[in-house]
Amino acid sequence: MKTDFDLLGIRVNITSRSRRRWLVALLYAGFGALTIAWCAFFRQTMVSWIILFGYIFLSKFLGGRNFKGGLLPPFEVGDERERNRRNQAFYVAYKWWDFTLLPALLSVGLKNNPYYPAWHPAFRVFVDRLPFGLLIAAGILYYTMPQTIQLWTEPDMVTDVDAPSA
Repeated sequence: MKTDFDLLGIRVNITSRSRRRWLVALLYAGFGALTIAWCAFFRQTMVSWIILFGYIFLSKFLGGRNFKGGLLPPFEVGDERERNRRNQAFYVAYKWWDFTLLPALLSVGLKNNPYYPAWHPAFRVFVDRLPFGLLIAAGILYYTMPQTIQLWTEPDMVTDVDAPSA
C-alpha cells in the first residue's frame, strides 16, 4: 500500500489510520456527489460522460483490482500477508453485499401503487430516478468496498523516519 501521494501538487501522507479513514470518507463523499449529479442530469449525454470519467478516475486513484498506480496494489502483487488481508477484505465486503440491491428493488415498488399519479411531480421525478441511483451506488460499493476495507482496517504504518533507532 502506498503511504503518500500527490494531490494537485500537495504531498499527502496517509501512514496513520485516521488519515486513511478521512481519505475513505472523502472518496465516498465524491462518489456520492457524482451519483447525485448523474441522477440530477439524467439523460444528458455529455454530463453523463463527464461523470463517468470522474468515476473511472476515482476508481483508478483507489487502485486494487487491476489498476496499477493506485493506493492499493493489484491482485497479483504482494506477499502472503497482503494476500491474506486482501482475501479477508473481499470476504467481509461480499458476505452481505446482496443486501445492497434490496433498496433498489424496493424503490421500484414505490411506482407500483395506486397513489403514484396523485403525488407531487417533483417527488415523482425523484421516485423515478431513485432505483437508478441506488443501482449505481450498489455498483460502486461492489467495486470499491474491498479496497476501502483494506484502507480502513490497516494499522498505522511505521516509516523509517518514525522507527526508533536500535
